[in-house]
Amino acid sequence: MQPVDLVVCLLVVQVALVVVAQRVHISYPIVLVIGGLLLALFPRLPEVRLEPSTVFLVFLPPLLYWDAVNSSWRDFRDNWHAISLLAIWLVFATTMAVMVVAHFLLGLLWGPAFVLGAVLGPTDTVAVAAILERFSLPRQSLTVLRGESLLNDASALVLYETALHVTQSKTYVWGSLSTGFFVAAGGGIIIGLAIGWLMLQVRRLAPDTLLGSTISLLTGFAAFLPADALHLSGVLAVVAAGFYLNWHDPRMVSAKTRLQSIATWEVITFLLNGLLFILIGLQLRTILGSFSSGSLRSVIRSSLVISGTVILVRIIWVFIFAYVPRLRKRQPSSRKPQPGWRQPALISWVGIRGGISLAAALAIPTSLGDGSPFPGRSEILILTFAVILATLVLQGLSLPGLLRWLKLAEEGTEPAEEQLAQKAMAGAALRFLKLAPQGDEIHRRIVYELQQTYQKRAELITMGPKPRLGIAEVQYRNIKSSLAREVIGVQRTTLIDLRDCGSISDDMLRHHQLVLDLEELQLDEQERHQV
Repeated sequence: MQPVDLVVCLLVVQVALVVVAQRVHISYPIVLVIGGLLLALFPRLPEVRLEPSTVFLVFLPPLLYWDAVNSSWRDFRDNWHAISLLAIWLVFATTMAVMVVAHFLLGLLWGPAFVLGAVLGPTDTVAVAAILERFSLPRQSLTVLRGESLLNDASALVLYETALHVTQSKTYVWGSLSTGFFVAAGGGIIIGLAIGWLMLQVRRLAPDTLLGSTISLLTGFAAFLPADALHLSGVLAVVAAGFYLNWHDPRMVSAKTRLQSIATWEVITFLLNGLLFILIGLQLRTILGSFSSGSLRSVIRSSLVISGTVILVRIIWVFIFAYVPRLRKRQPSSRKPQPGWRQPALISWVGIRGGISLAAALAIPTSLGDGSPFPGRSEILILTFAVILATLVLQGLSLPGLLRWLKLAEEGTEPAEEQLAQKAMAGAALRFLKLAPQGDEIHRRIVYELQQTYQKRAELITMGPKPRLGIAEVQYRNIKSSLAREVIGVQRTTLIDLRDCGSISDDMLRHHQLVLDLEELQLDEQERHQV
């Protein structure tokens, strides 16, 4: 089967599996991985190999960039302490814990055990983002989890390269570990900021909507490739470029470009995410084929031991650093309430591994420098695959129940910030209209009508938080929204009928369809913010 044919077939399978996931109300990455596993069991299907270069050069840059663009630099900065504890120090702690357990309990040599720990150290950016997109999480928890998954690949890849060097050369280079991390991280950030600035200048010179969306799609690759070629952190380069453009884009990107980019990115991220998770499942045949020794019982035992170590280390780490520093600093006179256990419980359970860990395991060379086989490579592959399944399926499936039990979804709204934004926008509009130059009678009438509109908005905002709606008012709003949708539908049908009979052109149809679509989106937003 040709590669193009294979990709098309996988996309068809992806769509079918996502429909199943929506019907059974399960995050689609879990269903896609399980579907890939089942496909891998069919002997007549062609073997599909997930090349590490495909993950690092095709999947990672765009997905990482879009996640960074949709994150907040200010929230990231404010939560840097918690993020660094997870993205840097927890990766190191997990690597060391897995290394020790794999050596003493599973009998792996120190070098391969170190490689296994580095492979399993980071959570996966793609997996975490895809699982969490279905849930409304507290803002701080979401910021910490996003920040961790954006950054921990950089620290893990430094450990991974060190582990490979240790295994191949049998010389320990612990002293250069911190130097290598800071050089890779600092260089990656500098390149990312430079690429972000360059892309910003290109957008200013070429404000065309289609070109702007294309530049957005290419920015992740433009940041990743030069950093990777210089052996710096391509991950941090993409993240830095994404944060830079996230901060500056709102001042220069047009509404049409923004709407088009969002729609384009939603389709691309869906396709890339889905393909990656199916490919993870399809690696079962490759991984089982590489494992030629040991009984099924020993494989299951080893998988449970390593999976339990990865999960347990994260739980212990999160709770220790959530409470111990505060207990040391707590003073009797302090009135600041201590944080509850719910957010640490959530963060400690979202330790999902995915395609990044599998790609790193598959990238392990088959032989050492002297030509001898790389020790423990097959064991590393199957243990990595087992941990991915355990964290993705076990933690992913249990996450909805955990969130319902923790009751964290109610804390995700920000009514004070929303009211502040609405009040500021209405005030700015009124001040502008008040200072607008007076023209003829038509101009003054238009200004007056706009002033009345924004004055009503300001009065509604200053009334304070909306009281909880009664049943009658809820019914009233639902009926009003339903009727408004029906009116939009009637107008849309009328436009299509006019196009069909030749009274208006297709261009005119598309123009007015866009207006009606924006009105319908406004209704969606109003319903989403109703209490």
